[in-house]
Amino acid sequence: MPLPSKRDRGELRRRLTEWLASRLPAGAAPSVSALTIPETNGLSSETLMFEAAWGEDGTPRHGRFVARMSPQATDFPVFPAYDLALQYRCLNLVGAHTAVPVPRTPWLELDEGPLGAPFFVMERVDGLVPPDMPPYVFGGWLADGSTVERERLQRSSLGVLAKLHALDLGTVDATFLDRPAFGASALEQHLGYQRWYYDWARQGQTYPIIERTFDWLDAHRPAAGEAPVLNWGDARIGNIMYRDFEPVAVFDWEMAALGAPEVDVAWMLVMHRFFADLAEQMGLPGLPGFFERARAVATYEELAGRRVRDLDFYEVFAAQRWAIISIRAIGRRVVLGEMPAPETPEGIIMHAGMMERMLSGAYWS
Repeated sequence: MPLPSKRDRGELRRRLTEWLASRLPAGAAPSVSALTIPETNGLSSETLMFEAAWGEDGTPRHGRFVARMSPQATDFPVFPAYDLALQYRCLNLVGAHTAVPVPRTPWLELDEGPLGAPFFVMERVDGLVPPDMPPYVFGGWLADGSTVERERLQRSSLGVLAKLHALDLGTVDATFLDRPAFGASALEQHLGYQRWYYDWARQGQTYPIIERTFDWLDAHRPAAGEAPVLNWGDARIGNIMYRDFEPVAVFDWEMAALGAPEVDVAWMLVMHRFFADLAEQMGLPGLPGFFERARAVATYEELAGRRVRDLDFYEVFAAQRWAIISIRAIGRRVVLGEMPAPETPEGIIMHAGMMERMLSGAYWS
């Protein structure tokens, strides 16, 4: 479900109108429509969609926008901190230096005064997003598409990763993504951050499958490889907007970091496998052949001009990251009374069976 909010939308609209007047030229006199939120995607930041009209040099102007806000602490946030400046900088960096389609992002507001939380504003893009709730494997526009159309979507989605990973970090300033407090190398930073995040998310509770997976990752850590690339972080088709089964906008950069390209490739594969497993558990066919591992890897290698290495390791890492997120994202549903508390703490990790198969090696059989 989308992130809940206790904020009053009418009051937010009034304050947003006042803020927009301060950002536009004098005399713009903006008006803002009623605020709406997406119904099928969104687990972390609070998302508000709105239209605005104003005057500029005597000419009427109109725009359709999306604001991303930091959630309130009382809304059971998924992450311990929300670096909206990082997301804003990623969007502008990617938009200026790659062929990855991202929304134009005209405004960033870090002062909590105007709306009660930091936020940034993107221009709204028209298209379709594969839904998370219910997952796209259960039905809908993607499932109704032809095999050829789904193949086009798969190839173009992997192309997003190839285009992103082609960015030469030596030619741009991506130092804001460096996390030296968590380790010296990019991989050490990824693992160090996840340990810190887990300690925050678990609130004193122990999750043996997660801790065993940390041990597995330590024991199977790959040797240093190529120079790191810009990781999107939340690289999955549910964060891409499509038109005619081709990407027109790539969203959700809050998990961006520096790391191996396999971080993104594995995340895209594992998140689809998670949804496919849910469909199978409910007796549904899902989307057979869609994002099949070997074919998807071959496509990425073709488009990126590089080999995928140590994918088993990064798939385990992806499952681990999703497990820690699940403690909060699925745990919130328990807190809100939308689902009963599981009999055991690990019952909140819906892909614990997948993780067990990974640790035993059966996942790749």
